[in-house]
Amino acid sequence: MIIVKTDHIKDDAVKPIRLFCLLVILIFLLTACAPAATEAPATEPPATEPPVGTEAPVVTEPPVVTEPPATEPPATATSVVLSLDEQMAQIDVILKQALEASIAYNKPESMNLDQTVTIELLLNPSLSPQTLSTQVTEPGQVASASLQITPRMKAMLFANDDTAFVIQSIQDNPEQLISNTDTTRWAWLVTAKKGGTQRLTLVIYRLVEYEGQDYWREVETYKADINIEVTLIQRVKSLDWKWLASAILIPLVVAAWRWWRNKKRSL
Repeated sequence: MIIVKTDHIKDDAVKPIRLFCLLVILIFLLTACAPAATEAPATEPPATEPPVGTEAPVVTEPPVVTEPPATEPPATATSVVLSLDEQMAQIDVILKQALEASIAYNKPESMNLDQTVTIELLLNPSLSPQTLSTQVTEPGQVASASLQITPRMKAMLFANDDTAFVIQSIQDNPEQLISNTDTTRWAWLVTAKKGGTQRLTLVIYRLVEYEGQDYWREVETYKADINIEVTLIQRVKSLDWKWLASAILIPLVVAAWRWWRNKKRSL
């Protein structure tokens, strides 16, 4: 009698079925995952879109690069933030950058009414005040001095009383360039119009450049008064003596004749 174990047969029959099922499951999984795997490349092109974002160069970065030079000038603002003492110290340094020169001018002591005189001012850096005084040709007492000058100087003559004198400048411009060797000359025609003691004021300026500006700042460097006694002799000389004699003598003659006639009647 032969006994056959059916359990072993069953296991051998089941194994192929299990393997087949596993293969089917694996194929199903692979087919299910394949589309997702192929979609990944489809998502990659968007990753290539940044090159489309080449608009970045359109951004105006170069102008931004040029802005730093524009911001460099404010670096000089440190000179504007100087204190008042520092600014005055700078001006003192500028004022010390000057040469010394001699001046000489005439001072009329007296004038007649309506008389015109010439006041002459000379300036020379290479002559002493005494030597320069000998070059003044106009009448009157000669005064001289030394002062600090710059390449451009200005001289002005004023009357303390505007009605006392008529002043006419001979030069077109009171501001003149200064030579290191030649004599610079200013001159004014002064006519007396009011009697009594009158005063003229002579002011000399040196023109100083400050902080590289195009304009010049005037710095008073010399000031002197010229006192002139204006007499009335000219006015008296200008009178019409014939008219004056007739105006005085005729009334005197008439008065004397009337007195003599009245005296004769009383006798």
